[in-house]
Amino acid sequence: MIRALAFALLIAGPAQAETLRIGTEAGFAPYIMADAAGNLMGFDKDMGDEICARLSVDCNWVTTEWSGIIDGLLSDQYDMIIGGMAASAPRAMLVDFSQGYLGDNNGQAAFVGMRDDIDPANARIAVQAGTIYADHLTATGYDLVLVSAGRDALDAVRSGAAGLACGSLTYMDRMVLTQFRDLQVVTTDDFAADPTAIAFRPDDDTLRAQVDLILTGMLSDGTINDIAAVWFPAQGDT
Repeated sequence: MIRALAFALLIAGPAQAETLRIGTEAGFAPYIMADAAGNLMGFDKDMGDEICARLSVDCNWVTTEWSGIIDGLLSDQYDMIIGGMAASAPRAMLVDFSQGYLGDNNGQAAFVGMRDDIDPANARIAVQAGTIYADHLTATGYDLVLVSAGRDALDAVRSGAAGLACGSLTYMDRMVLTQFRDLQVVTTDDFAADPTAIAFRPDDDTLRAQVDLILTGMLSDGTINDIAAVWFPAQGDT
């Protein structure tokens, strides 16, 4: 009884706002992306909408470039970040994270090129700045071209500005199958990665605790598995 009362009080929170502002990037399919009309959709869009529903608030989605998304959070442009973000140690020095909510391919990098005989060690590689893939390739010592979006990395291969593009295996597989059929996944690289989580300002402990309780409920009642099965049909179990 006491535990249930504490949960209810925490979810209610002190003077909770009617709108929750969520920062994201609109170009990371199938986590979150925009359709032809500019409407957001994807796994993390459904996750954020469900969190807002359980908090009884409206969602206000704010799109921005990934390289500046943490700066936007810290400058109060939105209240939290949802967008396939790995809770890496460098990021955790700037923001606080929720519990991890998705066991996915964040630690699987895919290299995409025009041919299947290109060696990443001898190629110039386009990769989105500010991502764990850029961090991984920098630590490995590859020759990099930093771009502002995942799609820009693929465009760099098409234009000849880079020999390969690198990014999330889930994202690259989808893009090659749907929009970049002239390219192909050349090879993959598994590396240690932190869980996908939601980012908060360090002084926003109440909201983080509320969202963590909701994530616990969504994990235990199967909601996250159900959402994942829609967007990641080959990996619905999390």
